[in-house]
Amino acid sequence: MQQISTCAGIYFVRLLGEELVSVNDNDLSRRDLCIKVNSQNAKYGRSENLRARFLAYCRTFGAERVRFDVLIENTNPIAVERRLHAHFRSYRIRGLSNKPNEWLKGIDPDIAYDQARTICENYLTAKSELQPRPPNNPADMAKPHKRTGYIFTPDDILKSAAYLRSRGMPEYLLADVHHFGRQTYDATFQHFTGRKRLQGFNNPVYAARLDFIAKGDVAGRSFPDLVKEAIYLFPFPDKKSP
Repeated sequence: MQQISTCAGIYFVRLLGEELVSVNDNDLSRRDLCIKVNSQNAKYGRSENLRARFLAYCRTFGAERVRFDVLIENTNPIAVERRLHAHFRSYRIRGLSNKPNEWLKGIDPDIAYDQARTICENYLTAKSELQPRPPNNPADMAKPHKRTGYIFTPDDILKSAAYLRSRGMPEYLLADVHHFGRQTYDATFQHFTGRKRLQGFNNPVYAARLDFIAKGDVAGRSFPDLVKEAIYLFPFPDKKSP
């Protein structure tokens, strides 16, 4: 039997065999009311205990039929699950309640697995790239932002802006977090490329806001909510802090 961790994470299930089996086959009261699946189907999901979830599938379908893969361990499974929900929206099976669940149909299980794995890998990469890092040259340091305690640099702004544009955050929201109230991604890249430090008092706030929004997106939150919270948490110097 597979050795599966007991930690939280994201998993993917594929089945062997053509026989259709209820997803609650070991529950007589629900067996005939639930969807039935076989090797043409697959399922992604999150669990607070991956090993317990694996054993549950073994009890339902038989250990010899279950292919259980762990995609992510020890991270924020809810944020990743939201991305998987969105990606597989058109393939999710609806039960009697008409609510879509995580069992999939209409897509090859192996292809679905590869796509789910890529989504998880991209999430981990983005999360890693957005970790704060100190400037290479202490002489280039600006003053730490008083709320974050982190010394932001022009590269931090460029990195966060590039990430947010790649994730589709609209420019009107970018303008909302800028001290001029009007800003584009191109203008941000043009202004901060090649600079060694952030000048003035407003630019570190702009950096802190972009950093906060980017990290919030990695956690699965919406851009409008993140922008509102960033504006509240990181006021410009002429406004009082909350």
